[in-house]
Amino acid sequence: MISKEFKLDHLDLVNFKINYPNLNELKGEVYPFDEDKALTYIKDDKIIFCCGLKLVRRGVAHCWVIPSVYVDNYAKSFYKEINNLLESYVKKMNIHRVQTTITDEFVKWIEMLGFEKESTLKQMTFDKKDEYFYTKFY
Repeated sequence: MISKEFKLDHLDLVNFKINYPNLNELKGEVYPFDEDKALTYIKDDKIIFCCGLKLVRRGVAHCWVIPSVYVDNYAKSFYKEINNLLESYVKKMNIHRVQTTITDEFVKWIEMLGFEKESTLKQMTFDKKDEYFYTKFY
């Protein structure tokens, strides 16, 4: 699996595993600023996932991941690359807290990465489903 610097137009090429109601809204949520770090992972000419860290404030970052339908075929690589990204950027950016929000279907994988549930966000999605707020401390 190779990684490339994330570009916003990569989202136009992702065969999404998650149902997003509006691509432009999604682009607004993940648009990386200069100090943020984001990568796109590609295998066999397919985007497997995009991910990054978005600084919330000094020492705190929000982790986002946009998986494609192909991510399940590369589960081991997916976990390894996410973990490598976190470990690398946490050190480079002097981050002590990483947080993220997820839906039910991703609880197992986020917990495998060492994140712990902090709270439930009621009716957080466009279709009024709950999301969960997870954190990991370094």
